[in-house]
This record gives sequence, structure tokens and C-alpha cells, in this order.
Amino acid sequence: MKNIAFLGVGNMAGAIIGGLAGKSDLQISLYDTNPAQYARFEGQGYTCHSTAAEAVAWADYIVLSVKPQNFAELAGMIGSVPTAGKVFISIMAGVSIARITELLGNGAAVIRTMPNAPLMIGMGVTALTRNEPVSDHDFEFALGIFSSLGEVLVVDESQMNAIIGVTASAPAYVYSLIRAIYDGAAEQGIAPAEMLDIICSMVEGSAKMLRMSGKTPDEMIGLVASKGGTTEAALAVLRERGFEEALRAAMAACTRRADELSAM
Repeated sequence: MKNIAFLGVGNMAGAIIGGLAGKSDLQISLYDTNPAQYARFEGQGYTCHSTAAEAVAWADYIVLSVKPQNFAELAGMIGSVPTAGKVFISIMAGVSIARITELLGNGAAVIRTMPNAPLMIGMGVTALTRNEPVSDHDFEFALGIFSSLGEVLVVDESQMNAIIGVTASAPAYVYSLIRAIYDGAAEQGIAPAEMLDIICSMVEGSAKMLRMSGKTPDEMIGLVASKGGTTEAALAVLRERGFEEALRAAMAACTRRADELSAM
């Protein structure tokens, strides 16, 4: 039987907890500075700890799921608890393993992860990395948690900040695209209530077609855009307005902010 404690039970932690529900070889406990967060887990049999230190002392695995800027405060709450034999699984954006071990103790076993929002519906992508004290067995355990909620990607820690803009923040880019198409349709007089669902279906179908085709994005663009046709006219405007350049700049800004958080 493994004990896993969540320090912070926001939406992402809640999704992970939901993915673990029903596993007979796990006991789950929760700690949050805001007790109101426990309400949605009522009746599910989870232990709710009164202190973070109590949760860490109880657990074999500890999920660090607070906001990055709150981690130093959390570390102060649990610094007196011995970390030997425990594994810390971080889902905090931009917080390096070096920073985590600096505050928890240099011997701490740390798995750093970067999940994205679709994990909440079992279709996430999670990047993972680890430090040397983490055993293969414990890393496989973490991989099993996140692979049950979508796809996993093991990367070197040097890539963890950059991967945020590729997977974790990227759903927001997609939602912005959907909003722009929806608003554009409304401006042209197409605004039925179901149009948002139609646009979402278009995005889902386009992504699935690309994945199934084995072709590159450029090849698929060529499949849709006939020379001199309507799609080519649309793409010309996107090129003129710098659509792809803006997206790459946004990704770079995302990485810069992650680097800033790493330095905090």
C-alpha cells in the first residue's frame, strides 16, 4: 500500500486525484491552506490533514501542487520533516529541481512534471524529469499516474521550461484561435448557438487528420489550400499579419517567464 499526499488541491491536483480514484493499492490524503477546497472531495474517503508537515510525515509520495510563488512558504512548513525514503512530485511551473532540493534538503528525491489542462479530461500531455535520488521504481510509479491521464514525455530538465510553451500553455493558444474563429464567424453573420461546438469539432478533426495522415503540417496545409483559392487568400493574410511569428514569440515569452520563476 502506497500513501500519496497532495499539498494544494486546486484544479490540476483534483484531476490527478480523480485519475487515482479507485486504485486499491493507494491511500490518498490532502492538505490545503484553504479548507474550503476539501468540499469537493467530501465523502470520497480521503484524509484531510491539519498541517502540511503532518501530510508529508504520513506519505510515501508528496505531490507539490501549490503556486510557484507559494512554494518557499510551503517548504518552510515542512522543512522539519525527514525526507529520506519519500518522493516529491512537483507540478509547479518553472520551479527547478535545484530550487526544490535547496528548500527541502539536498537529498530529497524529486520528480518534476509539467502537465497541461486537458489532463482534467484524461487527454493531457505531461512532461517529466527526475533527479538522481529517484529510483526507477518510483519514476515508473509517477509515469503510471500521468499516463493514466493522457500522454507522457520524458525530457531532460534543461528542456522543462521550454516545454511549457509547447504543451502546458499551448491549450490557451488553441482556445484563442477558437475564439478568433468564433468571433470572425459572428462578424460575418454566422452565430448560431451551436457554432462553438462546430468550431471545436473542426479543430479536433483537423488535429486527428494530421496525426493519422503521417504527413507534415506543411503537406496538410497544401492539401487544403488550392493555388489561387479561398484558403490561400486566408493564409496570405495570416502571413502578412505575422501569425506564426507572433506564436513563436509568445512561446519564447512563456519560456522567459518560466526562467524568471525558476530564479525566484
